Amino acid sequence: MKKTTRVLLATGATLAVLVGSGATAYAAHYQDRALPGSSVSGQGVSGLTRAELATALKERAQKVELTVTSGAGTQTASLADLGVGVDVDATVEKVFKANADWSAYAKALVSPHAVEPVVTVDDKVLEGFVGGLVAQEGTPAVNAAVERADGSTTFTVTPAVAGTTIDPASLQDVVKNAARTLTSASTEAKFVTLEAGVSTEAAQAVADKANAIVAAPLAITADSKTFEASAEDKAAWVQVPVTDGVPGDPTIDKAAVTQWVTAKADSLKVKAVNGVRNVSAATGEVLKVTTNAKDGAEVSNGAEVADAAVAALAGGQPYAGTFAVQTTKATWTDRKVAAGAENLAYPAAEGEKWVDVNLSNHTMTAYEGGRAVIGPVAMVNGAPATPTVTGTYKIYAKYAKQTMRGENADGTNYEAPDVPWVAYFHRGYALHGAPWRSSFGYTGSHGCVNLPVPTAGQVYAWAPIGTVVVSHY
Repeated sequence: MKKTTRVLLATGATLAVLVGSGATAYAAHYQDRALPGSSVSGQGVSGLTRAELATALKERAQKVELTVTSGAGTQTASLADLGVGVDVDATVEKVFKANADWSAYAKALVSPHAVEPVVTVDDKVLEGFVGGLVAQEGTPAVNAAVERADGSTTFTVTPAVAGTTIDPASLQDVVKNAARTLTSASTEAKFVTLEAGVSTEAAQAVADKANAIVAAPLAITADSKTFEASAEDKAAWVQVPVTDGVPGDPTIDKAAVTQWVTAKADSLKVKAVNGVRNVSAATGEVLKVTTNAKDGAEVSNGAEVADAAVAALAGGQPYAGTFAVQTTKATWTDRKVAAGAENLAYPAAEGEKWVDVNLSNHTMTAYEGGRAVIGPVAMVNGAPATPTVTGTYKIYAKYAKQTMRGENADGTNYEAPDVPWVAYFHRGYALHGAPWRSSFGYTGSHGCVNLPVPTAGQVYAWAPIGTVVVSHY
């Protein structure tokens, strides 16, 4: 008993000496070195400087390997291959933290200072290594999916399929422990069942919601007409969003529904036809209705109906809407006819310039309103094989002189150089001078209206572009 007491007293004496005159030398020696009793993962590092400790930690970490055995064979990987590392700087700071406390210098003589390394994990690299093993031997789980085949109106479910994957504890926990202990290790990769992220039941619930939307009736009425959306229409409007392989609640393609509603509304649209009447400039009497007035119709609430239909469909509810059809009143345009033009081929307005081409008596007359200002003048119009067109046209191009080319009735080509005073009124048909003719008043041209050169010159100078030309029998 007394011997034990002496030992304790000796230890106390040593501490006393240390705290006294030897404390300064002891502290100075270990100020930049790991204190006595310091260790990292079971290996002593006492007396090492920061740089020496950092080098030793790097070398130890580089030697650590994990040997993994699986059905695909055995392979060895370093900590770096596994995305696991040792934060050397942080670990060195952890060891040297005790140096900041003067009392730790004394405690270091009797108390060990064991430190675990600071471990870092790059989850993506580690998951990639595990994924490589799974790719060799495991099988991926397949999520249940909601689908609609082309042409089908029913949403169906592709069942979920369970897969196999590595039990994290059989690999990931082992490699992290190897990093903490800086000791190589071996492990067997154990495969476990991997359930699909989306079950068949969950997908079926989504499909049922989608099918309920397709089954809900949607009809829009307008007066005695009813428009009903078909199952094909509604199925095309339903969308099942998928985020990271997970189907969400069905949504409605608002643009497609609106397009359908708009098309039905447009089918009811009737464009108003404004009426046109020829009236006597002198008396205001209606001489002739050239265009009958007809009221139009247009749906005024198409956008509101579309929004309501989308809202009902989104909730899987039936929808019965009504188009509001508004009448668009037609208007009348009264065209005042000049005195004397009431019974002419063209009911011209007062002072309006126009040309009358009478194919029955082979004459041309230029009018201003109902008053003849040139002619009637005998002309040559189209031969039976190449007749002059009939109708109401307008002069669209003029040439003081032009070489005219075309095709004869027998298919041969002709060319007439230097034709004077040409005024085209429809395609290749024109009023023009015919210096090659000595008489007029019959049929015989290629379709143009042949005039004596002086008369053609008068018409050319008198008739601006846009002048009406009426050719008739």
